[in-house]
Amino acid sequence: MRRFRRSLLRLLWALTAVLLALLVFIGWQGSARLVSPARRTLQDYHRNILGQPDDYGLKIEPFTAAGDTPCLLVTASDTRGVAVKSRIVRDELARRGVSVPPWGSQVGTVVLLYGHAGRKEDHLPICERFCAAGFRCLLMDIPGQGDHPAAIGSFGLHEAALVDRVLADAAARFAFDPSPACLFGVSQGGAIALQTAARSPSTWRAVASVATFASLDRPVRRAAEGLFPPEFRFCSPLAAFSVSCGTRLRAGFWPSDIRPVEAASRLNQPVFIGHGDLDAYIGIDQARAIFAAVPGSRKRFRVVTGADHNRVLSIGSHALYADLCQFFLTAVGQSHAPFEPAE
Repeated sequence: MRRFRRSLLRLLWALTAVLLALLVFIGWQGSARLVSPARRTLQDYHRNILGQPDDYGLKIEPFTAAGDTPCLLVTASDTRGVAVKSRIVRDELARRGVSVPPWGSQVGTVVLLYGHAGRKEDHLPICERFCAAGFRCLLMDIPGQGDHPAAIGSFGLHEAALVDRVLADAAARFAFDPSPACLFGVSQGGAIALQTAARSPSTWRAVASVATFASLDRPVRRAAEGLFPPEFRFCSPLAAFSVSCGTRLRAGFWPSDIRPVEAASRLNQPVFIGHGDLDAYIGIDQARAIFAAVPGSRKRFRVVTGADHNRVLSIGSHALYADLCQFFLTAVGQSHAPFEPAE
């Protein structure tokens, strides 16, 4: 019996050691993917737009801004080609009775911030719509992603100050008035946009956030749940904690430190919150929490029906982009449409 107990104890210690080793591995690898994901390369559709921008109604000017940040300044081209998406959004705005600025007008600037593991060129198709509505667009690579030389990102903890500096650099370089300026972000980019708007409220006229988490520890926990089969799901909190510890060691912050919902409570600008109702990764309840935290009534909540996390910008995109353009035009005083706070 004593020998059996010793063998059982050794087995338990061995299993505990294996579990701890597995959790350390998950934490270290998971934190690496969180703060320094695999770099996304240029895609064919990026090259098509960059190679023939007039066909898309765009003029694209690359430059390097503060912190060696690779950027693109995107405006409406003088020679408009087919520009299908540009024409669709202008027609939709006109159908709604929105006064659309003349083609080539620049009534303000929109800074676009992409989702996790993306790159600035991902938002070139969105620029087709925003530029057609009268905005210049500023795209920037985020630390740890795209072509940015920095190895590690922080989901807005440090990027918020960088966004302010990039706007100032671009305005000085290309001789435009930095005001009015608006922010647009998706997922991680939305988190950065909300934190940036809260950090410098006098700089930013409005902010739009799509498919954004309320607190970074929540998608970390959700990702940890996906690592285990149902019978071992009890291990997921330990895995999430391990990833949080790895993030603290690698990047100097805890995922729970990144709280866009808290930033939202300090906003005094018009705010647009959009989310897919089928988003299983970042549930729509997180978007509702962010929306509820925004003070005042100059805000709009937009449900993207039938969209999950990865397709939130493609499901019903023509109506969604017209909503966003109308929101920004109202925020900069070019339209008098109400913000329609209800879903």
